[in-house]
Amino acid sequence: MGGPADVRLHSDANLRLFTEEEANALIPQLEEIFLLLDPKLARLRELKDLVEDSEAYYGEGLTGAPATDRESYADLLQAQADLDRSVQADIDAVLALGCEVKDLHRGLVDFPARIGNEVVYLCWQRGEDRIAWWHTLGSGFAGRKALPTQSER
Repeated sequence: MGGPADVRLHSDANLRLFTEEEANALIPQLEEIFLLLDPKLARLRELKDLVEDSEAYYGEGLTGAPATDRESYADLLQAQADLDRSVQADIDAVLALGCEVKDLHRGLVDFPARIGNEVVYLCWQRGEDRIAWWHTLGSGFAGRKALPTQSER
């Protein structure tokens, strides 16, 4: 959802449960990572379009294209692969924090947490200055609810 082909948005590591304070402390770091991702994702879209345009014109693999066009195509594919690896490294930096990337382009990140006796996600979207939302594990962004105050917990 929302990422380049074959990126891994969720960690296979053991689940870490966050407090609201722990999640809030990571927001500046997450904002920084997403700022690094912006130009990479924009360039990936451009490269994908260029590859698709070449394939639409000559056919996949460009077997009938002139040598210079095949070389340019190979360069595009290499640049795309290199950028995919760089994007995955940024995603891995988020995963290493213990949270999950839900939508790369929107900067949507979930933090596993506990509210009462239930394991839920604290939900943060890029641009929000603090954690203010949560949702059940199965409901996703559409099921976001305002985070209860400390006295309501």
